Amino acid sequence: MFPLIKNIPKFRTALLSWYDAEQRPLPWRTTPSLYRTVVSEFMLQQTQVKTALPYFDQWMHQFPDFDTLAKADIELVLKYWEGLGYYNRARNLHKLAKAIIQLDEPPKTPEQWKLLPGIGDYTSAAITSIAQNYPAAVVDGNVVRVLARISNENKCFSSNGQAVEFFRATAESLLDPIRPGDANQAIMELGATVCVKAATNCPTCPVQSFCSSYKSGDPKSLPNIVRPKRTKVFIDRAIIIKENSILLHKIPSNAKRLSDHFELPNFEAFNINLDAQNESVRKHSIKRRSISNQSIVETLYKINSPLAETVTQTVTQTVEEPTQQEAYWVDLKSINSILLSGPHKRWIEELKEEV
Repeated sequence: MFPLIKNIPKFRTALLSWYDAEQRPLPWRTTPSLYRTVVSEFMLQQTQVKTALPYFDQWMHQFPDFDTLAKADIELVLKYWEGLGYYNRARNLHKLAKAIIQLDEPPKTPEQWKLLPGIGDYTSAAITSIAQNYPAAVVDGNVVRVLARISNENKCFSSNGQAVEFFRATAESLLDPIRPGDANQAIMELGATVCVKAATNCPTCPVQSFCSSYKSGDPKSLPNIVRPKRTKVFIDRAIIIKENSILLHKIPSNAKRLSDHFELPNFEAFNINLDAQNESVRKHSIKRRSISNQSIVETLYKINSPLAETVTQTVTQTVEEPTQQEAYWVDLKSINSILLSGPHKRWIEELKEEV
């Protein structure tokens, strides 16, 4: 509980009045439903709103309700998730739809929702408060940042999860019991648009008068969370193109990440030794991206004859003739028919322009 907030009803009123006037017109808000709330919450896990928006519209057109989603093939579900990353979210959403249609009615409390696939503390609170008006407070990174700054809490947290648990009771105490869904969205909206990570926009903050860190003059330093150090990962990948087909590696179905997705093969898959190569190997480009606490540097090499023929001499299958092998020739014109992660899809689209 914030000792400096003496009038919590006034705080709630200020926050909700701002939200009513300034909220972004997001599609799951303008046309709300239980299903649309569930889909949006799954998509927004570890994904920014601007990234999720086009995916949400396409998803709702293809899978407009729980029943349609439950009856869809998982390959099609993953295809419509392609590029959003963290694909277990799509698999769990598909499993959730299958579970929901078997029930006489949807769950109504956070505890009931948490019995279903892919649902944890945050998602259960978000779904029940927003779609079912249940008084459960959400606590995510945005909420932690807002509450840490308002309370001027300088405690050092070892992880974001520890900070979430620390502020959970505070979030519950501040939640408006009459409009819990709007109150949750309001505080998350505040963290996403005003009380942001790198800076603050204090002059426009609707709860500035309640903010202790604003009064102390140093809100940007909070919350104080120890972030894990990023490790650098280096990967060399092969570009092998023959007669408008590209050689791709298929990730096994039992893989923890990106199962059944295709990608440019890494050198280890074909025992290619850079140090021993000649003009058959030409550096094409360097790609950089980040996943969780990893900073990944991927160097793409174009493999030409005669090395390309040596590498691919045992690869005879096409994607239309699947076997247990992990490498396939895929027609560049049909590249959109297979599962690709966002980065690999972009890279291959760039390569198509060169062919």
